[in-house]
Amino acid sequence: MAHHHCDHHHHGAEKSLGEQNKEHFDQVAADVFSIPWIVELSNQITTDLQENVEWLGFKRSTMGGSSHTIKMLDYACGNGLASRALAPFVDSIRGMDISSGMVEQYNKKAQEEGFSPEQRRAIACDLLRPDATPSLELDSPEFHGFDVIAMCMALHHVEDHMLMIQKLSERLAQGGVLVIVDWVTPSESGCPLAEKAQEMANHTITRLGFEESDVKEAYKMAGLEGWGWKWASKRCKMPEEIGGEQQLFIARGEKPITP
Repeated sequence: MAHHHCDHHHHGAEKSLGEQNKEHFDQVAADVFSIPWIVELSNQITTDLQENVEWLGFKRSTMGGSSHTIKMLDYACGNGLASRALAPFVDSIRGMDISSGMVEQYNKKAQEEGFSPEQRRAIACDLLRPDATPSLELDSPEFHGFDVIAMCMALHHVEDHMLMIQKLSERLAQGGVLVIVDWVTPSESGCPLAEKAQEMANHTITRLGFEESDVKEAYKMAGLEGWGWKWASKRCKMPEEIGGEQQLFIARGEKPITP
């Protein structure tokens, strides 16, 4: 997260971005979500996701009287922002995060909220570098065939967003929807580009946001259809030293159903 500044560049060549992020988020896991601007950001993302459920294309099992249960993956789950936002529209949720500290927070919070591990639980793993964070469960059916996969505020931490979207799409069921929430690049949103944010980008993040064409192309390359992109309803107010006002986007696409 932006507020916690680590000087990584002296050993950046030896450590992958994933390893730097793992260390960073293990350190901040317990308290990061109580910071006021992050609370506000989380609330805004929750509202925008819930208001756009129909547009996103959720096929809630209870709506159609179907016996099919809706299974969701919250990737780079943190303490479960996307899980809590979309819980009313799905039946079971699995989380994945590169940081074991975040996974601990996620599972603790799920338990506190009264969910059984069958209903909601997370594991520590990294789809881009599975050997770096090994998990025996990654190959199990439980972690494949998702009706919804959500990745909130994490794509800008990833070394290769095209590969990330490909890896996520492989875990979708046919007809499943991939939802991504992240920053619109300042050049497209017209939001200010803070020097501090630019400096920060040299450490745990790869970019300060995305153009629609960047994400659309990645969805297309991953074989996803029904592209949708929209900006969040209002800009997010972040501290001035890490960017000030910034604009979020929500992207969606689905895995085609093959006859």
